[in-house]
Amino acid sequence: MKKFFINHTMLIPFSVGRISPRAFSFLIVILLGLVLACGSDGDTAAPQDDIALAWEAWEKIDTSIADRESLDIDALVGGALRSMLSLADGPSYPFLTEIGRLRGQAPPDVPSEMTDIWRGMLVHQQLWPDVEFTDLVTAAIQGMVAGLNDPSAGHLDEESYPRIKEDIEGRLEGEYRGIGARVVAQDNRILLFPFPDTPAEKAGIEGGDILIAVEGDPVAGKELEAVVELVARPDDSKVTLLLERAGESEPLELDVFRGTISLPSVSRQLAPGGIGHVHVSIFRDNTGEQVLEALEELKRFDMLALILDLRSSSGGSVQAAADVAGQFLPEGSLFIYTLDRLGNRQDLTASEDLDRVDIGDIPIVVLVNEATVGEAEAVAAVLQEKERAVVMGTRTLGRSGIYSFVEMSDGSAIYMPTRRWYTPAGNAIGADGLEPDLVVESRSDTGGISGEYQFNQAYEYLDDQLPAFR
Repeated sequence: MKKFFINHTMLIPFSVGRISPRAFSFLIVILLGLVLACGSDGDTAAPQDDIALAWEAWEKIDTSIADRESLDIDALVGGALRSMLSLADGPSYPFLTEIGRLRGQAPPDVPSEMTDIWRGMLVHQQLWPDVEFTDLVTAAIQGMVAGLNDPSAGHLDEESYPRIKEDIEGRLEGEYRGIGARVVAQDNRILLFPFPDTPAEKAGIEGGDILIAVEGDPVAGKELEAVVELVARPDDSKVTLLLERAGESEPLELDVFRGTISLPSVSRQLAPGGIGHVHVSIFRDNTGEQVLEALEELKRFDMLALILDLRSSSGGSVQAAADVAGQFLPEGSLFIYTLDRLGNRQDLTASEDLDRVDIGDIPIVVLVNEATVGEAEAVAAVLQEKERAVVMGTRTLGRSGIYSFVEMSDGSAIYMPTRRWYTPAGNAIGADGLEPDLVVESRSDTGGISGEYQFNQAYEYLDDQLPAFR
């Protein structure tokens, strides 16, 4: 792709700092037609294909997003301009000021909502001509996606998209490449939550550790997908992570070995006093069957109460989630329903041929945390709404529906919600996450039956509801 810019030293025989704002704006307006209407021959070829990607990205968002009314155009435009400005590492003045002063008719192919982004590109190229135009367009797209204010949404370039998609498909099949930790973006920070018996846990990473840098490369300002790429590759190699941990005055530096991680979908145990513990790490196609087997085994050992542990559960198959919830709801109960941007509704229930375990009305606690995502959030929300379980832990991530990879013509993709989830009572499972009935922070605890405070609190809550002598 050829670089395109207008050299202001050729067109304006004095520095930008000396030109009056009105004159500068006038010159930029004159250049509007030149920048995007140049011929396609020679070194001054117009970046028409590049800039068209920005408008294509907007069209994909506008026509694919689950809830069109939730789109904040100002947030999308503002995100694009901030992202573009970050490439120049320069002050917002005169960049944003000059965008506001520009007047003139945009080309007909520029969507009306994107006019300020188009103007921003023109001003950016005038102020910082050394920035590649392709990078500027990519930054604009990434900023638009960031403007969705959805921690699960993202833009994947043509190189990372196939790999990320392959990794997600691999996780649903039982294995993936990485260090064995879930990576979560929250409040402009990157949090790590290690899975049990993985390189991440063995290296000493603790749930909620804040990732500062990977191999000395700071992660601040990077998209979540880019951070995952840094952490997870290449296979069978060591990666050095710099972490911030609550209670520690100095950052921690840990070496972790990457590899192919195999995680069971469901694990179970029977704690003293007849309290069962079932942990679901991901909802694969056979997760419903695995939960059935776990409940059958625990019932044979006279389970009297249950901790359904959905902490750091990374979602997956919505039908599997419906089958898991179906174990605790009356037969034929609605799990959730979804709506697309046109209001078309789809009801989701447990499979018609679902085998069920009769565990009666035993008390249940559902454990959740900041890394409880998607389908796991839906299970917790429905059991909470139906008053079948008490939800305990910390607010969940807030993934509010079915997400899809919406592919672009250049081989990249935008990952965004294409259907919204609603509980049977019509409550949206929103981007703010699920608020537990009992908020319990995660920390170490040496006073209970395990070394983890949330689990101990769930156990004590259920233990208090059971007969003292059993």
